[in-house]
Amino acid sequence: MAKNKITVDFAGFDMMKKQLDQLGGDATKRAIDSALKASQQVVAEQVSAAISPHTFTGQTKKSIVTNDPVEWTGDTASVGVGFDISGGGLPSIFLMYGTKVHGQPHIAPDRNLYNAVYGAATRKKILEIQEQAFNKVLGRLINNEK
Repeated sequence: MAKNKITVDFAGFDMMKKQLDQLGGDATKRAIDSALKASQQVVAEQVSAAISPHTFTGQTKKSIVTNDPVEWTGDTASVGVGFDISGGGLPSIFLMYGTKVHGQPHIAPDRNLYNAVYGAATRKKILEIQEQAFNKVLGRLINNEK
């Protein structure tokens, strides 16, 4: 399981959630599930590209989270992103943050890898994708489609 989680939170989320709730059914849950899975795929693609220069054994690349299930805890949903630490992703921590020996950098941090998971551009892209996923589900419901 990935330690990093993404939740749905974009401008206008509360308004869209209210509209979906008014339309009834499990529309809100479907929209959130769709938005989180799409977000997970975006992060997985970016991380996969960023880890490419570091493929010595390939274990870390294999630990990229691509199909973690959406977890619901009450009204809160989240999905894992990044690397599965217990599945061979431990080196990703050292690559993202670098290492030091006696206070001096031994391995410099890989900012591209770090930004693939935590960067502002990634967050912005995730927000856009989540909003698109909600709009898609909302549009289907308004047009009486499944």
